[in-house]
Amino acid sequence: MTLTERRAIYIYEAARIECVASQRPIIPEPWEQREEAFRTQFIATIERICANGYETTPKAEHDSWWRAYEAMGWKYGPVRDREAKTHPDMVPFEELHAAERIKDEIFLALCRFAREYIH
Repeated sequence: MTLTERRAIYIYEAARIECVASQRPIIPEPWEQREEAFRTQFIATIERICANGYETTPKAEHDSWWRAYEAMGWKYGPVRDREAKTHPDMVPFEELHAAERIKDEIFLALCRFAREYIH
């Protein structure tokens, strides 16, 4: 397993656990249950974000996430549905509920931690 894959799994699972602990309305499936297209794009995202010197914002990463989901065939829907490929967070960052914006900040904090401590 590559360094980027290890970081990606750590970040994904830590973010998933945060969703459980915070009782968020959407709890993603464990890494092993995610579709290959998702895992591939997530690993590429983590490689980009964890690159030395890379700086980003929660808004920029939300927009990147939204575009990646669209590329995988997802669209906005009032509930997350893997079969229908709908997700309620496929809206501009400014329209997200405050808790979802915080989730994006937590994601980036996990990325910074992984870059710093997972070698």
